[in-house]
Amino acid sequence: MTHRIRIAVIGPGEAASRLAHDLAEAGADVSAFDLTPINESAIHLAESVEDAVANATVVFSLNSSSAALRAAERTAPHLAAGSIFADANTATPALKKKLAELFAPEAFVDVAMMTSAAPADAPTDPPTDTNTVLAVSGPAAQAFVERLAPLKISAESVSTEVGQAAARNLTRSMLAKGLAGVVIDYMWAAEAMGLEDWAHEEMLRAFDAMTRETATGYLEETVKNAKRREIEMLDIVEMLEEADYHSLFVPPTQLVYNKVYHSIKVPHANK
Repeated sequence: MTHRIRIAVIGPGEAASRLAHDLAEAGADVSAFDLTPINESAIHLAESVEDAVANATVVFSLNSSSAALRAAERTAPHLAAGSIFADANTATPALKKKLAELFAPEAFVDVAMMTSAAPADAPTDPPTDTNTVLAVSGPAAQAFVERLAPLKISAESVSTEVGQAAARNLTRSMLAKGLAGVVIDYMWAAEAMGLEDWAHEEMLRAFDAMTRETATGYLEETVKNAKRREIEMLDIVEMLEEADYHSLFVPPTQLVYNKVYHSIKVPHANK
């Protein structure tokens, strides 16, 4: 007789509820504590952390960075021998290492929920609503991945060092949130000059045309033409000042070009 893997999920919010639901759908025996109420008869809603983690082979903590330490402290005394505590909160590598100190090396992993590059309509086995991949780091990372293997959960061991999954997650977030910030700054600037409709369409055309070569071009062409681009940014500043708009992103971008011009190496850019 095949025994179902027992997993506990600790934390409120949509992300924790979705994770608990997905694990149950994948065939796990799921218990949860502090979970936002959901209509899910397959999930045992525990009345305490101790009840939730009893006999669980994997315990997920999915709260917030501010609540991560408290959740780990409450769970550690009740973690069964041989179980793995997976901190899946978005947090800094330093915090992840602090949490790891509460557990034996073989009982803690740093988990980051990463969205894969696969198209949203790409087939999966089993079918899922997302393309989420779990990046896992720590001495127990490979054991954690193997433990979830029967559930066909997409998980990848990225390092034996705690904090490396968190570092990847936040570094990628720097790109995503930075792009969002640039887009908003760009639209505010366009609005100040009465060009918001044209600028919006121009932005959409630019994103539609983006490829891997686009990213490579950003790296290599900037290295080749850093001084000219820094000067062009000065023209942009002057134009925006005339429109009474003070950009939040243009001055730091000037500084980046200045550093490149003064031979600060850009990784993966062939100078």
